Amino acid sequence: MKKIIYICNTRFPTEKAHGLSTVKLCEAFAGEGYQVDLVIPRLWRRPGKDLFSYYGIQKNFTVRTVPCIDFLGLFFIPQIERLTFLIQICSFSFLSYFFILRKYNREERSSAIFMSHDYMPLYASSFVGTRIFYDIHHFPGNNFMYQRLMKKCFGFAVQTKWKIGELSKIYSIVPDKIVYWPNGTDVRKFGQNITKAEARAGLGLAVSGNMAVYTGQLFGWKGVGTLVRSIEHVSRETVLYIVGGAAHDVERMKSEIAQARDVRITFIGPQPHDQMVSWLKAADVLILPNTGTQKVSLYYTSPMKLFEYMAAGRPIVATKIPSIQEILNETNSVLVNPDNPQDMAHGIEWVFNNQADAYTRALQAQKDVQQYTWGERARRIIRLFTTHE
Repeated sequence: MKKIIYICNTRFPTEKAHGLSTVKLCEAFAGEGYQVDLVIPRLWRRPGKDLFSYYGIQKNFTVRTVPCIDFLGLFFIPQIERLTFLIQICSFSFLSYFFILRKYNREERSSAIFMSHDYMPLYASSFVGTRIFYDIHHFPGNNFMYQRLMKKCFGFAVQTKWKIGELSKIYSIVPDKIVYWPNGTDVRKFGQNITKAEARAGLGLAVSGNMAVYTGQLFGWKGVGTLVRSIEHVSRETVLYIVGGAAHDVERMKSEIAQARDVRITFIGPQPHDQMVSWLKAADVLILPNTGTQKVSLYYTSPMKLFEYMAAGRPIVATKIPSIQEILNETNSVLVNPDNPQDMAHGIEWVFNNQADAYTRALQAQKDVQQYTWGERARRIIRLFTTHE
C-alpha cells in the first residue's frame, strides 16, 4: 500500500485551525487508499481526549509520537516562550530524523511520501527520505533549511493563488509541481438542516434577537478588533458572540479596546469542534473580519471558518482582500473594506435590512462551497503524487 508520513510539530488536539486541517487531510488521504502515519511530538501537556474523538474523525490513520525537549507553557514571558518553542521544534525535528531511521526500513523510506506544513521537521526528513512534499501554509523564508527544502521537494500544495506566482518568481518552481486548492470543510456536517431557533435553544441562548457570530482566534491579523469596534455603529438590538480565542487574548482585547467591554459582546472561548455547527446555525450573520495590513491575511490564509460559514447557509460579511476574494464575491456574501469599523457595521446592518437578498447570497455560498471538501483537496494532491512516481 502507498504510504504518507505526515510530520507535524503540533500539540494534539489543539483549538488552532492548523490542527483540524492536518487531521482532516490525513483522514482524507487514508480514505483514498493511502496508509498514513501522522508523526507528532510527545509533549508533557497531556490532552483530555485523543485527537480522533476530539475532532470527530475516523480512526483510519496511525498516530506516532517522537520525544522532544518541551518547556512550552511553563513560562509566560514572551521572549522566553519564543526560546522554549525554538528548543522544542528543533529537538523534535532532530529526533524525528532518528525516529524515521529506526521505524522505517530503506525501502519504506525511499517509497513513502514525507509531507508537512512545518518546514523544519520536513527539512530533517529530507536527509532520510527521497520523496518530499511541502504543504505550504505560510510563505517560505530564505534560510539554509528553506533553500535545501525547496530544491528537494518534488511537489508543493498551496491554498492561495498568490503563492504560485511568488514560488515561481523567488524559487523558480514550475507550475506543474504545484497543487492549488483552498482548505475545505465537511459540507454535510455544516450543512445540516438546523433552524436558528433549534440551534439557539440547544446553546441556551435567547431565541429572538439579531445575532452576529465570529469563530476563531483573536490574533491581530484576524481583524477581530475591527469587528469589536464596529459594535458602537450597529443597532442596539444586535449582539455579538465571539467563539474562540485564548483567555489571555480576550483579556488583552478588553484592556486595549473599550468596545470589547460592551455588554452586547460575549466572549465564549474555545469550543469543541462538533459544537461549531450549532454556533453557526444560531447566527443571523457570520463575520470574517481579516485585516488588510498583514501579508498572512492578504495572501497566505485560506480560513477554514470561511468554508464552514458558507456550508452553514447563513449570510456572511467579510473583508475585501485578495485571499478572501478568491472564494467570496458579491453574489455569495457581503464584502466590506478591511480595518474599517463603520464599513463593517454597514455590512452587518445591510444583512438585517435586506434579509431576502442576504439569504439569496447565503444560498449561493452554500452551493459554491460544495467543491471545497477535504476529500477534493486530497485527491488533487494525489494527482500530483501520481504524476511524479
